[in-house]
Amino acid sequence: MTDTDVTSHAARPERFVVLDGLRGVAAFAVIADHVPSDLIRALIPGRYLAVDFFFVLSGFVLCHAYGERLKSEIRSLSFLKLRLVRLYPLYLLGIMLGALHLIYLSLFGYSETALSSFVPMAALSLMFLPVPSNISGVEVLYPLNPPSWSLIAELIANLAYAVLAPWLSLRVLIAVLIVSGLAVFHLVPNEPDLGAGWLLSDVHIGIARAMFGVFAGIAIYRARSAFNMPSVPVWLAVGLLAAILCCPVPEPYRRGFDALACLILMPAIIFFVQNAQASGRIAAIATWLGLVSYGVYVLHEPIYFWMRSVFGFLGLAQPFEVIDFPLVVVLSALAAWLASQFYEQPMRRFLRAFGRT
Repeated sequence: MTDTDVTSHAARPERFVVLDGLRGVAAFAVIADHVPSDLIRALIPGRYLAVDFFFVLSGFVLCHAYGERLKSEIRSLSFLKLRLVRLYPLYLLGIMLGALHLIYLSLFGYSETALSSFVPMAALSLMFLPVPSNISGVEVLYPLNPPSWSLIAELIANLAYAVLAPWLSLRVLIAVLIVSGLAVFHLVPNEPDLGAGWLLSDVHIGIARAMFGVFAGIAIYRARSAFNMPSVPVWLAVGLLAAILCCPVPEPYRRGFDALACLILMPAIIFFVQNAQASGRIAAIATWLGLVSYGVYVLHEPIYFWMRSVFGFLGLAQPFEVIDFPLVVVLSALAAWLASQFYEQPMRRFLRAFGRT
């Protein structure tokens, strides 16, 4: 997931407050994929599909914010720098929390990771690069903060968009969607579900999901002028997303449903909900959800790591398992909000200044 704020691009001031709110709802749903809770996972069996929603929304928002400028004004590497400036501050915070947790585990004998492995692992992570298994000892792309896999997948799709933008005719756009869609459809039968892309062995699945989702979002935004979609009620917008994430699909049909959700249902939500409006308290809640969504996504797993270690140190691990999920939700939301108020903007200013030197 990326920090594609749908309300703050000065060049294109149109607001998509409801989409912002849905991004926050999806971010909280992803927590259930990483915090063991049989009850919550049973309630949200398609929680990992929230990432496909993020990909489609990212393409929609980036086309809104940069589509015309990418055709002539912004070069692909400059666009990549813009994306990194937005993403890196919270990514860095998540990696640092994960690195400090690994140091803690090593010092107290809970991890066998040697300093000789930790240093290259941290160095690669700081450079936004995946960590080979011969260094980390595991197959996870980003062992210090596993959810970061979707960020690199989306950056690859964003870069592909920037490179293709000057020549992205309808024919080329359809070709990209067909190729990436067929890739997703072809890869699904090899997995129990579509919650893949975070391991070194299935990184190609994550890239295929990101490519299709981002370019589907671009196609939806480009089609806005041809389809004057009405505003739908907020409850319907939330209900559509919840229906996909919470749909109890029998195991034999899970892979087929996941492919349907990735290739059709998630893009359909963005298409039908794009003009949804909210006001008053509902708009304020949706705006807040959008504000914390990226932070919740990228910080929740290292926060969970630390929370379990603190409980274990205090001898409270077992009794507190029942509140793991709600506690991580609260702590992640708080951390994301604090970061948005006191950390992200100063870091982005620093990165912009650093990039000009």
